[in-house]
This record gives sequence, structure tokens and C-alpha cells, in this order.
Amino acid sequence: MFSSIFMKTLRDGRRSNLLLGIGLALIGLYVSVLFPNVSDSFADLIGDLPDFLQSIVGDAAEFSTPEGYFSTQPFGVLGPVVMMVFAINRGISAVAGEEDGGTLDQLMANPVSRTSIVLHKSLALMVSTLVLMVFLGASLVVGAQIMGFSFSIGGMLQMLLSLLLLSWALGFLALALGAATGSKSLAMAVSSAVAAVGYLIHLLAPLVDAVSFTRYVSVMYYYIGDRPFIHGLTYWHAGVLLSIAVISIAVALYSFNRRDLH
Repeated sequence: MFSSIFMKTLRDGRRSNLLLGIGLALIGLYVSVLFPNVSDSFADLIGDLPDFLQSIVGDAAEFSTPEGYFSTQPFGVLGPVVMMVFAINRGISAVAGEEDGGTLDQLMANPVSRTSIVLHKSLALMVSTLVLMVFLGASLVVGAQIMGFSFSIGGMLQMLLSLLLLSWALGFLALALGAATGSKSLAMAVSSAVAAVGYLIHLLAPLVDAVSFTRYVSVMYYYIGDRPFIHGLTYWHAGVLLSIAVISIAVALYSFNRRDLH
């Protein structure tokens, strides 16, 4: 039964997983190929931008290094947006999607516990997001080799781990909301709001000292606030994201087992 739930979940999503992985790989190759040609000129351009725009794209001086450049492209904007959307959608479809599609009853007609359903679906989400990180990381390494420059592999792995934890935090939050309520719309609305508000705070909090404390409620702050690619992963930041994921799974298990589905 483990293989039938876990593997079926992976098989059902293999096409979208592969296509998105290829897309991320192409993005990684593209930004890698651009780096030697745009790093200096782009850094000068960023330095001339207003503070608000600099807070979005990153510190101008960092663009002269591969680590700083990759921290903003693709990990600063496109990468987290893609991974948050992907993880939230997978989290919603894990339980609430099955229930909304009328397939949950068929699944539960088999000799499998509700706990097993949640755990196997959760593991499938973890593996799916991990595969995407492999695509992205490999593309950056290949692109750097093609263009003849090097960067910190350790920094990249820590950046990828941070992005993976961000994906798990929001994916499992969506899964927990769906398991607790059976509502895809509610799970989508709440988890998307957490992601969107977190992203907005991440952009705006550095600009105004009076509201800088709000960064602590932003998932983006724990993902990239200390620039893991450059400075290494801040362990308590990683711990916050991991705690959100673990607590969400626990809530999903508890609430799904107590719900009356009849």
C-alpha cells in the first residue's frame, strides 16, 4: 500500500514535475550564461536605482560575484515564486484535491489508514520538490562550467536547502489546511496569502525602520534574509521553516484523523 499511494502520487505528477524541472534548468543555464557579460554593467545599473528597487533586486556590489548574482537571479525572485506556487498546489491536491475530485472515498476503501495517506502524500511532496532542486542546482553548475567561472558549491547547496525548506513549509501548510477542512479554496487562499504577504514584507520592511520588525513574520525572511548563498545558512532560520513544515504535518494528521468524512 505504501508503494501504491506514494508511487501513484509521483506518477500522477511526473509530467508537470519533469516539465517544471526542465524549465528551472533552462532558467539556471540562462542566468549562468549571462553572468560573465552582465555582472559589472548590471551592478552599476543596480547602484543607480532608488533604494526601493535596490531592496527588490539586491545589493549592487554583490552582482560582481557569482554568489551575489545567483542570490538574486534566480533565487531572489523567480525561484521562490515558482517553488511556492508548485508546493502549495501539490499540498492542496494531496488531500483536499482527492476529496474535491471524489477520489478520496475510493482511496480510503482500500485497507489503508488516514495516517498513511497523509504521510505518503507528504513524502511524495518532499521528493517532488527535491527533484526540482536537483534540476536547478545541476543547471547552475553546468552553466558555470560552460562559461568558465566558478562559485561556492557549498553556498549553492545551502541556498537550495533553504529554498527546499521554504517549499516544504508552504506546501505542508496547504496540505494541513486541506486535510483539516477539505476545502481547496480555503487552503489555496490562506497558504497563498502567507506566501504573498511574506514576499511583500520582505520587500518593504527594509525600507522603513519603524516596521522592520515585521520581517520576522515573513517566510521569505527565513528563506533568504541572511543570503545563504553568500553567508551560509542561518540555522535558526532553517529551523523556523522546518518547524512550520513539521507542525503542519502534525496538524494534518490530527485533523484528518478526527474529521467525519461521511
